[in-house]
Amino acid sequence: MNKVIRFTTLLLSLALFLFVLSCTKKENLRSKQINRYMNYCYENGIFNGIMLIAENGQIIYHQAMGYADQENRLLLKTNTPFYIASLTKQFTSMAIMMLKERGKLEFDSKLSDFFPDFPSYAEQVTIRHLLTHTAGIPDHFELGAYKPDLTNTEVLDLLIRQPKLEFIPGIQFKFSNGGYVLLALIVERVSGQYFQDFLRDHIFRPLGMNQTLVYDESKPVVENRALGYNPFGEKDDYEILTKGDGGIFSTTGNLFKWDQALYSDVLVKPPTLLEAFTSYRLQNRLLTGYGFGWAVSDQPTGKIVSHGGGFGGFRAYIERQPNKKRTIIFISNTGNALPTKDIIAGLRSILDFGSFDYPRIPISIAMQRLISEKGLQEALDHYERFKTNHPNKYDFNEEELNKLGYHLLRLQKKTEAIAVFQLNVQAYPESANTYDSLGEAYMLNGDFEAALENYKKSLELDPDNSNARAIIQKIESQLPF
Repeated sequence: MNKVIRFTTLLLSLALFLFVLSCTKKENLRSKQINRYMNYCYENGIFNGIMLIAENGQIIYHQAMGYADQENRLLLKTNTPFYIASLTKQFTSMAIMMLKERGKLEFDSKLSDFFPDFPSYAEQVTIRHLLTHTAGIPDHFELGAYKPDLTNTEVLDLLIRQPKLEFIPGIQFKFSNGGYVLLALIVERVSGQYFQDFLRDHIFRPLGMNQTLVYDESKPVVENRALGYNPFGEKDDYEILTKGDGGIFSTTGNLFKWDQALYSDVLVKPPTLLEAFTSYRLQNRLLTGYGFGWAVSDQPTGKIVSHGGGFGGFRAYIERQPNKKRTIIFISNTGNALPTKDIIAGLRSILDFGSFDYPRIPISIAMQRLISEKGLQEALDHYERFKTNHPNKYDFNEEELNKLGYHLLRLQKKTEAIAVFQLNVQAYPESANTYDSLGEAYMLNGDFEAALENYKKSLELDPDNSNARAIIQKIESQLPF
């Protein structure tokens, strides 16, 4: 009998050993695939930044790739701070939730309770509307507010001057940075602290986020931070001072601390946090896919809460899959070269041990590399070869050549820019925008007849193109014909 027991125990031990060995091999394969995948993204110019992936509270991948400062060739480190843009909104919403739990406000408190100078429509707007982007408060950038050193006070003054809302609160979802500026100001008025101080004292310090701060009017020094660039290496750094909608610098490691804190009640109670992770329902009963500072998506594998952010050359993203205790965080400083959806889709598949595709490479980046290395004509010749031989490897969206053309214009390479815009017109002959861009390049090059021809074609394809109409009138008033 003892022999039988010993033999059975041996078999069970062997089975357990083989199971662990199999799991280890799968994990090693997954790690290699993630590393290969991210190296592909870096080598092809679509990722310059830091990626962190964690499961069950453990970091399984954390790598920095590329430069923090391209001019001085300073490499990124895994603790390099980045501007995180709209990821700030989840911290703003947390501040509001903390104040609500402390009895300082209610989610259904009215905007007029805090800002009596607003027109009477503020009676219809609640904090809940602001949190969920359903208030009808316009985005101040759409009102032309952008300028270096823009402040919350200036945004408030602009919003107060608006005679009406964009829509009745609660009937529509429209992303509004202006709404989150107002939330930051509400935090200040209710708490008696500056927004940056409230986040520091009640979120950052308690969570040990010692490399995270709100960049405010004092313009604090952010030690060893990454600088922002566009996809072609031109500097495109952070230069405004608004808070609530954005304003935070942080690191992937600090954001992981934030992620882990959301599994506890250290900041707010679970029922309150659940509201942040619940999609708002409009008056017509449709879900918006957005809670309090978080995008909410119900997938077959479980709920995903996430948020992206972008400003200047910076892009940031955080994704939480609570049922798998899985987190994906990245921060990048190469602007809109980053195909976020493609990268995340590939990583999700790898993490679930599935098949995956590499992200498509923006054709603008591939062409720019060829122009730098082999000249314009070689790049133009390669365009059709790329489309024929690698239709799924590259992103041939018309905006890609448009971006490259404007990059060349900024470098005063007008002839090269015209050639790229001409190629885009050939590729997208039914697009009004391609003709508009080509017309602009001709005009900057002093060829007004060619500019006029292309602007007229753009207006023909898009009669609502007021820019083309205005320039046509200007050109025709100056030319002898």
